[in-house]
Amino acid sequence: KMTTGFGTFKDALGFGVLNDFLASLSDQNAYGRPNLFEVQIHPPTKPSSPAMGGHDIRSISLRAESFQLPGRSVQTQISSAGAILGPQREYVTEVLFAEEISMTFISTAGLDERKFFEQWQQLSFNKDTHAVGYYRDYVGTLDMYLLDRNNRKTFGIRLEECFPKSIAPLELSLGPSTEVTRTLVSWSFRKFEPLDAESQQSLGGTIVDTFTNTVERNLTRNLPAVVRKLL
Repeated sequence: KMTTGFGTFKDALGFGVLNDFLASLSDQNAYGRPNLFEVQIHPPTKPSSPAMGGHDIRSISLRAESFQLPGRSVQTQISSAGAILGPQREYVTEVLFAEEISMTFISTAGLDERKFFEQWQQLSFNKDTHAVGYYRDYVGTLDMYLLDRNNRKTFGIRLEECFPKSIAPLELSLGPSTEVTRTLVSWSFRKFEPLDAESQQSLGGTIVDTFTNTVERNLTRNLPAVVRKLL
């Protein structure tokens, strides 16, 4: 005889019921928006080189149009054959960080952003002899934050020992006059660390404190109507 009764579980009701899901979206900051972010660039401080001077780093940071939060994975190894009977275990042997990330900047007419990153990159080699420089002389840090709709920091990471690895070619064409030039930079870094509230305060304020007119894209148009009513 076929059993038609329901199974017996410790929790009879499903976790993801619709009412609970809608209630979790009722707050205006219930979900993150990919266009609310902040980037702070900290180039290397090398007193012997004037190449990094004369740039408005804050303005360059504000011109960051898009970037990638780095990923992380672990390298694993299967346990030796015969060491364990039954299903094998997979052991972690090393933590791995993404090799590089990309960042796009809206460029000025004079390509100030490109000049800045080229000069930073030039700290890693001698332009006449092409001899490479000391590692500590050309690595800096990058701070990346996600913001809520009130421009408050909600998540942040710091890329440590980073430098502009490559600067993409700039394509020019007789396109629409509404197009703007962009500088694409690929960054190499060693690792990243989370930035908690105490670390954020030690940085001395945020860029958005004086740049509160953040342009928001209308992301709600892609949400179901029942969710949009709660926003």
